[in-house]
Amino acid sequence: MRLSPLRPDPGERTSDVPLKEIPDTVRRLIGESIGSVPELEAILLLRSDREREWTVDDAGARLYVSHTVAAHVLAALAAKGFFVATDQRYRYAPATPALEAAVTALASAYTTNLIAVTHLIHTRPATSVLQFAEAFRMRKEEP
Repeated sequence: MRLSPLRPDPGERTSDVPLKEIPDTVRRLIGESIGSVPELEAILLLRSDREREWTVDDAGARLYVSHTVAAHVLAALAAKGFFVATDQRYRYAPATPALEAAVTALASAYTTNLIAVTHLIHTRPATSVLQFAEAFRMRKEEP
């Protein structure tokens, strides 16, 4: 079963994408933690079989990505608390109940509103841009 979405035609108008139907929890999760569709699909794949420990090669084959991409995606998501990693095997295990709830909402939104969810991912600022902006954020001086 392939999890990849059918992407909209690049010339398709995206202003009609019903973004307002995406819950704030899902928007925050994407904005803070999901940088690509392969990351989203890896989360949903490992979530679909919670007890299974996935190798990089097994996950990569199911996600239709190279070993290198799969290794990067799984390691990045483990570092963000979506998975636990043991001996180069990954299992879905959200670090907090709040993360579990956000992923449940994401899975629901992706099922019912695929184009809007993928649009949010594709229009998300790159991590490097977010880090640059964070450097200029005004903070209270500590005493």
